[in-house]
Amino acid sequence: MLLSQSPSRSLVTLFAAAITTGLLFTASTASARSNAIVYTAELAAPVEAANHIIRGTVIRCAATECKGTKSSSSARSVCAKLARKVGPLESFSYKGEAMDAEALARCNK
Repeated sequence: MLLSQSPSRSLVTLFAAAITTGLLFTASTASARSNAIVYTAELAAPVEAANHIIRGTVIRCAATECKGTKSSSSARSVCAKLARKVGPLESFSYKGEAMDAEALARCNK
């Protein structure tokens, strides 16, 4: 019997495939869980539904609301870039904590 026809080789190949599949599934579900909404904004005027890439994260806007996942930039930076793209913001929060009026005014400049 040739080595390539060996039953133990088939078992090793099957085992390796099962482990690889398990690791890929685990990595993809962990990635999905880490994409929680951390940025929320209320817009002064409604906009059409659209996705915006701001500082490395996708911000989804529809009507007067925008939501986005974590980016590597500060909340102030994301706020300012979003205001430039969609117009003045009525409110902006990061991880449920609303930005104060002074910081929001700087975003809307």
